[in-house]
Amino acid sequence: MTKNRKLFEDVDERSGSTQASSIETLSVEQSSWLKIWLWTLLISLISLILVGGWTRLTDSGLSIVEWKPLTGMIPPFSSEGWIVEFEKYKSIPEFKLVNFAITMDEFKFIYWWEWGHRQLARFIGLVWFLGFLLLWITKQIPERWTFYFLGIGLLGALQAFLGWWMVSSGLDGQVVDVFSYRLAIHLTMAFIILALIFWAILFHSENTVKIFESRRHRNKVSVNILAVLGVLCYVQLALGALVAGIDAGRAYNDWPLMNGNWIPDDLFEYEPFITNFFENSGLVQFNHRLTAYLLFIVVGIIWWANRRNPYLKIRLAANYLMIIVVVQMLLGIITVLYSAPLSLASLHQFTAILFILAYINLLFKTYYPVSQKI
Repeated sequence: MTKNRKLFEDVDERSGSTQASSIETLSVEQSSWLKIWLWTLLISLISLILVGGWTRLTDSGLSIVEWKPLTGMIPPFSSEGWIVEFEKYKSIPEFKLVNFAITMDEFKFIYWWEWGHRQLARFIGLVWFLGFLLLWITKQIPERWTFYFLGIGLLGALQAFLGWWMVSSGLDGQVVDVFSYRLAIHLTMAFIILALIFWAILFHSENTVKIFESRRHRNKVSVNILAVLGVLCYVQLALGALVAGIDAGRAYNDWPLMNGNWIPDDLFEYEPFITNFFENSGLVQFNHRLTAYLLFIVVGIIWWANRRNPYLKIRLAANYLMIIVVVQMLLGIITVLYSAPLSLASLHQFTAILFILAYINLLFKTYYPVSQKI
């Protein structure tokens, strides 16, 4: 004889087992510490992305030519120490071909930018490690999330390696800057980690029971469409990194035309052919513009489709995404028209962060359509 079951018991779709027996709950205090840790990681990572952008825009990224995970935390304090670091910088192509007239004070300026960038990255690694260790020891991480948070830490370690892999490309004598495709990979990985952290924040900000109950109301078609949008978002992020990597935003400073043409004449003038997609300013900016138009259209369609969605949270999330994509596109146009000054380029990057957060918010609300209380 089977055991009596509750009438409205939530049944797991895959195993048929009751979700009630597997839902893990944390006390309010435990959940608060977990969210504080996640929010600290998120805000720190946003700061790191912005500082990384400023480091690139001020051409500071190659000022430190060595990767020393521990001893690299200590900057030069004496005149002799600064001279040693300056001499190291003089050995790379950027100094020999571009910054050969740089003074010690100017070198210190770019050095401190890169040093600060690396220290902030170390700080985030330390926050992740100590937070994960303490929360895990005190059993404040739900079991199903242990490997998720561990994965974020491993991606952070990979990101550190990618950072040096990027910097090293500007030290070997082939180019005076880092390879733009390596910069794109490095930035895209940062945004992937950002999305994973924000997803965890959204999940742990909702009632666990309501989260699992909401799955029965999920619209799989909408989720799949948003997944495609996510791919497009990250393609556009990578293209934006390529624009920054070769300073393509300071070329073709008219809109909607490019040097008076809808399609520039020099899109494929580089050899070998594949290098046009990474090094040709015209093609890189052209691709970035086209993807921006496509992204704007797709977000507009998604917003229109959700304008009467019965779930208030989904409607609001779609509104946020639409507003941010409009602001981001306008900022992109203004940045190009003014030849990408530091202030506008940085603001454009910041709104890209807001756009990804808004996208993840809409994806989460669609994946877990939790009803709003009346």
